[in-house]
Amino acid sequence: MPRPEPRRIDRLGLHLHPTTRFFWGLGLISCLVFSGGWEARSLLAILGLVLALASGKRVSFGYFFFLIASVVVFNLFLPLGRVWFQVGPWAVTEGAFFLGLGKGMTFAGLVFFSLASISRQLRFPGRFGAVWGQTFAWYEQLMDQRKDLKPRALLLSVDRLLERLYPTRAGTSGRSRGLENQGPSFRTTTLGWILVASTLGPAVVIAVVLK
Repeated sequence: MPRPEPRRIDRLGLHLHPTTRFFWGLGLISCLVFSGGWEARSLLAILGLVLALASGKRVSFGYFFFLIASVVVFNLFLPLGRVWFQVGPWAVTEGAFFLGLGKGMTFAGLVFFSLASISRQLRFPGRFGAVWGQTFAWYEQLMDQRKDLKPRALLLSVDRLLERLYPTRAGTSGRSRGLENQGPSFRTTTLGWILVASTLGPAVVIAVVLK
């Protein structure tokens, strides 16, 4: 019998209103995008990882390591800066390595901040806002269950996953395993504002200072 998955709690959702949380995430993403050096982007990506884990989201470390390493390797083909060593006609340069590292950290950080800042309770006014918010909720549920997708039977596994989450047959009910949000916050608590200030403030400083 498979062991049940441990319950994952959205600790950020306990203290942050979904709308506040969304715009807080946009601020952090802006700091990441407009930061200059690889040092700043690496620090912000690490912050995003911590926040994503605090939100109860599942993070595949192997996937993100492969993502960053792939970006670095492809950038090494661009001769830029001081030569570290030579492999035949191919020169591995310092500038190309750190340029690729900065790009890889940017990609990873964007995903981490998105995971941390978007919750199922996010709602925007109007019909378009309702559709957009529901789309985020569906996407989050599907990504949370993505390990159930089987590459050898992709269409069948997708169909079974959708039927389990959003049943269409009478007498069935959807199941949402994994992420559980105990007592989602419909207001931002004092601790939530402290979290916003203590992360967004240093993020701005890192983006501005570490150019």
